[in-house]
Amino acid sequence: MNAFLEAFAGLPGVEFVLLISHDGVPIAHASGAAGSEREESLAALAASWLNDVSMAVAPLSWDAPRRICLRAGRGTIVVRRSESACLVVLLGRETSPEDVRLSMDGALARIERARHGRAMSGSAANTNGSDGTAASSEPSGSAQAPGPIPYRPDPSAVEEGVRPASHPGNPPGT
Repeated sequence: MNAFLEAFAGLPGVEFVLLISHDGVPIAHASGAAGSEREESLAALAASWLNDVSMAVAPLSWDAPRRICLRAGRGTIVVRRSESACLVVLLGRETSPEDVRLSMDGALARIERARHGRAMSGSAANTNGSDGTAASSEPSGSAQAPGPIPYRPDPSAVEEGVRPASHPGNPPGT
C-alpha cells in the first residue's frame, strides 16, 4: 500500500497523500515533502467532511459522493471514496483537482485489488484439506462450478407465460 501512495505522492503538485478508513482512522500516508505530523487531523477532517456532505445529499435520495474537492487559497483537498477506504490528497496552489483525478482512481483501484487479492489468498488457505493439501478446484462428479453465465434449466421462473419450444425448430411460446 505504501508503494502505491509513495508513487502517487511523487507527482508534481501533490503535497500529501493519506489513506483513511471511512470513520477517519489513518491507514497509511506518504508525503511529497519532508515528514509531516498532520495525518491524524487531516484524516478526521476529511472523514467528517465526507460524512457531512453525505448526510446533506441523503434527503435528496442521492448516493454518497465518491469524490469531493475543497479548494482554498493555500491549496486543495480532494477526497476519493471507495468500497473499503478513502484516499485523501492535499494539493498545492498551482495544481488543479482534475490533474490528479485519473491518478487517484488508478491508485485507489490498485489498493482495492491488493486488498481483494489478500482476501482471496486468505480464503484459499481456508479451503485446504484436513491433511494440509489444497482442495481441487475441478468439479467432481455431477456437481458443477457456476460459470460466467448461469444455466437455468427452468426458464419459466424468469419468462412468465412463455413455454419452451415443444417441437424443435419452432419458436418458444407457440
